[in-house]
Amino acid sequence: MNELPLSVVICTYNRADLIGLALADLTRQTLDTRQFEIIVIDNNSRDTTPEVVRPFTEQYPHIRYFFEGKPGRSIARNRGWQEARGEFVAYLDDDIRVDPQWATAMLRALQQTPRPLAVGGLVEPWYAETPPAWFVRDFELRSWGDQPGYIPAQRAPFGFAGGNMGIAKKVLQQYGGFQEELGGGGEHMPRMGEETDLFFRIYKDHQAEADRIFWFEPAARIQHWTPARNWQIPYRLQRSHASGAARAWMMQVKPYSWQYWRVLAFGVKSTFRLLKSLATTKHPMKTEWVKYRQTLAYLKGFSDESRTLK
Repeated sequence: MNELPLSVVICTYNRADLIGLALADLTRQTLDTRQFEIIVIDNNSRDTTPEVVRPFTEQYPHIRYFFEGKPGRSIARNRGWQEARGEFVAYLDDDIRVDPQWATAMLRALQQTPRPLAVGGLVEPWYAETPPAWFVRDFELRSWGDQPGYIPAQRAPFGFAGGNMGIAKKVLQQYGGFQEELGGGGEHMPRMGEETDLFFRIYKDHQAEADRIFWFEPAARIQHWTPARNWQIPYRLQRSHASGAARAWMMQVKPYSWQYWRVLAFGVKSTFRLLKSLATTKHPMKTEWVKYRQTLAYLKGFSDESRTLK
């Protein structure tokens, strides 16, 4: 029998300058502290993260700290649900600000009847400094609209942003959590998408009910730190390439299969969308051009990874 309704897991790596802000926000939640715990998984940080977290664990009994010496975001996330006492496990990134109603909204969505298999919340950008004019909010916004509801079946396979999601612990146990081949860790750009892979595996087992498995809850709102590197175009293209490669890997798409061509056909559609948007959008032309280049980088990553799966 689980002791708590909700466990909130934050996996962190060398974010001593930010983790304290997230924890401070979580101590100001409207949800009664008897209803949830906060678990910090320190994924082999070499900065002062333990010193930053210690005052919180000393002052707040519902905050617990664990050191995970094996690097890797998937490894840290798996350690989180394995340590969790809650019926549900919610994951947050370590570089966020959290709305006071977040825990209440997340738990309410997870407990509703019929219960969704997972819940995702709203992720808005929190800028470290003023971005350039072409860098619009949509680049870092993770949303399914203003109203709560299930993700449409055709969009369900890839779920939610991993930095604001909740799922039943028994579901994590059933699927073995996150694949350690994904998520990487430390100081390089690894193969991405460990949470997307989990959602995709769940989706494959529930395709007949795909429009009733993943719930989006905009009231579970966070702001995600967006540093200046996020508007450096080479970084954005690298991230898009890695995302495309991860999709090909998790889908195990062989080159020149129908799935391969179906995804690459998106590039043709995006070209027409670019031409249309240049004539109609209110955004700077550079905004649309960067979006287009990101799509091409994503498709190249998808194609490159597919060719390794022969």
